[in-house]
Amino acid sequence: MKKFKVEGINCQNCANLIKNSLEDDFGKIEVNVADKEVLVDIKDEEISNFSKEINDLGFEFIKEIK
Repeated sequence: MKKFKVEGINCQNCANLIKNSLEDDFGKIEVNVADKEVLVDIKDEEISNFSKEINDLGFEFIKEIK
């Protein structure tokens, strides 16, 4: 699993939007609303596309957390 910092996740509805919109393309997604983190099992070459999809939903993809 990779962990990403994503700004704009303020409530469970935000988490649900991310999960419902992206799980078909990227598999199971976990969202930690309090820490504004998204966990997803993707390959390194998918990160660019994943970050674009997050931004297209109105959130701000910040960085991968190692």
